[in-house]
Amino acid sequence: MAILLMIIHYQKIYRLINVMDLKLKIRHVLKEYYGEFNSFLEIEYENKLTENLIVGDYKTKRAWATYNQVILELKFSLHDNLKVKQLQYRLTENSDPNLECMKVIEEVKSLTPELTRLYEKIKNL
Repeated sequence: MAILLMIIHYQKIYRLINVMDLKLKIRHVLKEYYGEFNSFLEIEYENKLTENLIVGDYKTKRAWATYNQVILELKFSLHDNLKVKQLQYRLTENSDPNLECMKVIEEVKSLTPELTRLYEKIKNL
């Protein structure tokens, strides 16, 4: 019985180490694209995104990867930092992220083909 408890204990530690390692890798990649997360909003968004990419089921992970693609499109193709912040704020609230993401995209004046594609993808999530 003691050996079984020890094995279970080591399995929990191994999973915890893997999750922590995965979080570090995700945060490293995010910083490559976004730069340092300095504001409270940016840190909250990073935490929410990281948690959903690690803990969520396949559908949740796919959805959050898509939301992040929208933010990257707003940031790098449209250079609309105000919409980036607006979407980050809405995604960190406890509301429906699909609806919030679609609302922000609908407010964009000139949609890129990629943003249109992402909108349709989110509509069908």
